[in-house]
Amino acid sequence: MNNFIESRQIRVAFGIPFDSLDFHELLVAVGELAASGNKHFIFAASTPWLLEYGRNPLNRLDETDMFLAADSTLTKMAEKIGRTIKMPMEYFEFPEQVALICAHYGLSLLHISTTALKTDILVRDGYVPLSWDLFTNFKISDSLDEKHKESIISSAISLKPDIILISASPDDLREFIPEIYKKIPNCLLICTPKDEKNSKFKDKIRNIISSFILIQQEALLLKRIDESCSSSAPSSISYDDKKEQAIIKISGVLNSRIVPELRRMGKKMLHKNKDLGLDLSKTTALSINGLESIVYLNRIFTCADQNLFIKAISPEALMLFHQSGIASFFEDFPGITDETNIEP
Repeated sequence: MNNFIESRQIRVAFGIPFDSLDFHELLVAVGELAASGNKHFIFAASTPWLLEYGRNPLNRLDETDMFLAADSTLTKMAEKIGRTIKMPMEYFEFPEQVALICAHYGLSLLHISTTALKTDILVRDGYVPLSWDLFTNFKISDSLDEKHKESIISSAISLKPDIILISASPDDLREFIPEIYKKIPNCLLICTPKDEKNSKFKDKIRNIISSFILIQQEALLLKRIDESCSSSAPSSISYDDKKEQAIIKISGVLNSRIVPELRRMGKKMLHKNKDLGLDLSKTTALSINGLESIVYLNRIFTCADQNLFIKAISPEALMLFHQSGIASFFEDFPGITDETNIEP
């Protein structure tokens, strides 16, 4: 997985660390993840899903290895706050495009949705003669339920597909995916929210207001990050790899000046098969680039079945991790004390 690991670009926006990939990069990523022999999870986020996440961040899917921006509305929202995120495709195009990727590699696909694949796309691009038995369609009713969940798990165990693609409502994905992911055999799971349109006027107004609130909150957070970085002490970085677990210590501000060295050291420990701890006890501030680099290292260590953990963290860094939403993507991350107030 060297090509994928080396090229990963993480863009933090709205509390989500998106993997910024175009279609070709997604093609490479899917091929490498499916061939790894391990269990991986890609989630293609849409604007409706993001708005629900913004209302309740606890609804995140903790198992996710990669978040993809798969909605042009979402990427345009990100552009308004200066965050450019590449998008491989719109989420309603995902099933057919994932099928094309499977056909390209000769990977087997278990497709779960209320609708079947649009086979005319596969015929048009000349992939059908390759083998129809690569694709298995599992049709569900309007929503997932307990019976569907058990049937999906049973089908996955018996068929052992390379890729499982599930299209369902955001609520259904939050409710059923954690257990499905836990019980299916090693494969690549890809989930995309079903295209649902709110027909009620009050729902449309709520969605518009929610978008403005998300943009405003993110803009304020980025402004605070810039202000804290500009007023922080000079930066330094050091590491100790003499013990079983390597430690990287960052003093001052983690900004674009030392990010390349952080990534270089992190990859060095990854290639040495060492778990890595980050000592942020003397870190006074982090730029958005610094936050993205930490998430990037966390992701590539996870993909390699190695552990990256926060050994120690300063109050300033702790607050920023929680404000940005990044804290939720680290296991056993310390919480905020009752005496500490987080600004909205």
